[in-house]
Amino acid sequence: MGASDMEVADKAKEYQGIKRKLALFHLILTPSLLGILIASGWTFGMRQNAAALAGVSDWGVVAGYFVLFSLFFLIFDLPLAFYSEFALEHQFGLSNQSFGQWLRDLGKKTLLSFALSLGLLECLYWIIRVDPAHWWVWAWAAYAFVSYILGKVFPVVVVSLFYKYGRLEDKELEARVLKLAARFDMPVGNVYSLNLSKTTKKANAAFMGIGRTKRVVLSDTLIQNFTHPEIEAVVAHELGHYKHHDVWRLLGFGLAASLIAFAAGFLGMNLLAPVLSLNSSSDVAGLPLLFLIFYAVNLVLTPVMNGYSRRRERAADIFALKALEAREVFISCMTKLGGQNLSDPEPPAWYEWFFYDHPSIAKRVEMAKKLDGG
Repeated sequence: MGASDMEVADKAKEYQGIKRKLALFHLILTPSLLGILIASGWTFGMRQNAAALAGVSDWGVVAGYFVLFSLFFLIFDLPLAFYSEFALEHQFGLSNQSFGQWLRDLGKKTLLSFALSLGLLECLYWIIRVDPAHWWVWAWAAYAFVSYILGKVFPVVVVSLFYKYGRLEDKELEARVLKLAARFDMPVGNVYSLNLSKTTKKANAAFMGIGRTKRVVLSDTLIQNFTHPEIEAVVAHELGHYKHHDVWRLLGFGLAASLIAFAAGFLGMNLLAPVLSLNSSSDVAGLPLLFLIFYAVNLVLTPVMNGYSRRRERAADIFALKALEAREVFISCMTKLGGQNLSDPEPPAWYEWFFYDHPSIAKRVEMAKKLDGG
């Protein structure tokens, strides 16, 4: 390892060390804030204020409460977002955004998230009011439907709000990608470039979408900084996801996890609502409790879901290695990708087990060496 490689490795270790502390802080912050709303009784005051504005309208009370709830969390989330998404990225030379650009994007993300969340929340509490004995089943079914729709809409509509898709301008690269895609019956019109450099120097690629919106997306930062064979390795990995139907696999796994969460929410609210003096499960003042139950279930299931995701990523890596028979190219690509993104090649085992949805760079490289007899 040369001096420059050691500098990049040290920089990555420092960067990822800070990211780990932020992740752990956020892991504690969210349930703490939910607990404060419940223990202090502020959640009841927020409901009363919402009712004072909305009158007898259940829909209005839910909307008013969620506005106050969102503002409460925004007070704490905004400084954290500024540091983790803007200041830290600039500190390590990874961001291309000015403060104004970052603020505009944050505003769009916040408003989009608020609008979607409010719509889902209104639907949830309507279902609880209509069928309090079985609401968790209907709510889960609605969640499954929305997840399917978002899977189709996200790559086409949501991503386009922040970035621009384009065709591959490098004709030689385009020919290689199309030839590779044709080998595995990937619809050739569904390979796109994305101007990720608008916000970051990091490189990325993804397979996303459902049905006609399925697409392989390559960031312009990847296209600009990687060789054609290395980009082929990335495309082959994404083709592995396509051939293995991983979007459907991960969607199904996520829906199974959400069914557990809704069932736990139903049981927990029935058990704890009277203890906390909530009128019923349909009392919007119980939202912090419901979210706390969801959060606890998600916390328990996170390593399970990430472990499954790592398995699917490993399978896609194996597919790429067998498709291209170019171990050294794959290893070069992984190493370069880790360096450009300041990824920790060997994170703490406990952190990878809990937080990583991809295997670490070191494990991907080691797997490539063993698979090809290296």
